[in-house]
Amino acid sequence: MAVKIINSSTSLAPNVASALCYIPMIGWIASIVLLLVEKNPSVKWNAAQSILLSLVLWGVGLLLGLTIVLALLVPLVMVAGLVLNLILAVKTYQGATIKLPVLSAWVDKVLKKV
Repeated sequence: MAVKIINSSTSLAPNVASALCYIPMIGWIASIVLLLVEKNPSVKWNAAQSILLSLVLWGVGLLLGLTIVLALLVPLVMVAGLVLNLILAVKTYQGATIKLPVLSAWVDKVLKKV
């Protein structure tokens, strides 16, 4: 089954490019690259959401790590972030658009400014 590439500047299908943004450890790099070069609005939206999700997870981990008691929660936050990224990668590969409650509003604001 061939996937039609619509308004893409890369040779990746939109679902593959979007799923690439959520792959743990390398997804934020792919997200930055795709946000800069991709023309497909769906891929750009997923790339922006992935970047914001990574920043939020990093920030929460940093804030929790400031105190000894809350630092015990950092591994739980990181595991939850890993699971969330894997779920988002699978769902976007299947063609679904998952809008995270607060982040999707931020993504819409960021992409309107760009």
